[in-house]
Amino acid sequence: MFTYKNRYEILLKRTFLKLPFEKFIKKIENIYPSIGIIKECNPVLEGYEDANFIIDTNMGKFVLKIFLRERTGKNIRDYIKILLEAEKIGVPVIKLIKGNLGFLSTITFRNNIVYFHISKFFDGENFETKTPRIFDVVKIIKYLARLNTLQFQIGESYDSWGNKNLLKEYELNKNKISTEVNTMIIPTITKLTKLEFNKFSKSVIHGDMQRKHVLKNKKGEYCILDFGCASYAGKVFEISTFLAWFCLDENNWKDRKKIYSTVITEYTKRHNLANYELKSIPLLIEASYVSYFLKTSLLIQEGDKSEETYNWHVSAKKMLQKFRK
Repeated sequence: MFTYKNRYEILLKRTFLKLPFEKFIKKIENIYPSIGIIKECNPVLEGYEDANFIIDTNMGKFVLKIFLRERTGKNIRDYIKILLEAEKIGVPVIKLIKGNLGFLSTITFRNNIVYFHISKFFDGENFETKTPRIFDVVKIIKYLARLNTLQFQIGESYDSWGNKNLLKEYELNKNKISTEVNTMIIPTITKLTKLEFNKFSKSVIHGDMQRKHVLKNKKGEYCILDFGCASYAGKVFEISTFLAWFCLDENNWKDRKKIYSTVITEYTKRHNLANYELKSIPLLIEASYVSYFLKTSLLIQEGDKSEETYNWHVSAKKMLQKFRK
């Protein structure tokens, strides 16, 4: 028997869902009859966006995603489209479950639409606590190269953590940050203002390829998660974010040139990047670290005491310092 727990409230506040959660769960059983009877539902408390829950039923284990209230209907429909199109071209993503309303479901409450979907649970581990091997790096960059062949516009959800929006975030927040933080990030901002973003070739990009967004199971299979920051944008943003937050860390920093070269070599087997794009990647890696340092500095300043925010803050600062040496 499913029982409601108060700890779900912090996630549900991100959504338009106002129904008692027990009633919502019964609706899910009706909309997705193939998943069976829900026995247990546990929140995924990591992350800053959508509300995600792991569901145990008599038919197995599934994941429920209730979309963030700030997302537009187009953004959410495009999120589903990316998952379906990515699967068609061999990119390992979550397997969506089809309900009575299709792959994307809605309920309306007081004129607000609550969007949600169900997917199969992928039983694997992410790379947060381990450094990816070069084998893993090659596998994932090949999948990203496939993903980046998709060509369609996306109703984007603004990503305040991404390197492609760093200049805007700095302008919005430069009067809020401390002198120490500003001194740390201004060299990157100065260089970034000279970059001509309009020269970058575009495609559908994941936009947030960090270690917790890739799972690997005991069979050696992968699953790429969380397309909440996906956009139709420069491919170099994809590569630089992947290098910054998936590939490199303090443990493998001595091998960074080999890792960097491997990623670029594999990616350019499928995508012909111009010299200007290739030369921009190191700066965009640096911008990835600055983006996270800026964002976490603001959150901490506003009173965020979570371990997740603290860890991102420390990691961003350390990697930025290493990168500049």
